[in-house]
Amino acid sequence: MNMGSKNVAIQRTVYDSLAREKRRGESFTDLFARLLSQRGTVDEIRGAWGPRGLTEDLRRLAQHRRKLGGRPA
Repeated sequence: MNMGSKNVAIQRTVYDSLAREKRRGESFTDLFARLLSQRGTVDEIRGAWGPRGLTEDLRRLAQHRRKLGGRPA
């Protein structure tokens, strides 16, 4: 099935981050679909930014989302 496409503009840092997330042979469309299908809880990323604990993780997650223009944590 051939579906339409859209061009979107994103910041270079976001593009670079997405490009690093791509798997070998994965298109950006496939990457977006994979990332959008992932649902998890904060518990799954606890400690991802270091040993300071949940409060610091939540603060950094909120900071990251603000940079990307997303919803607050």
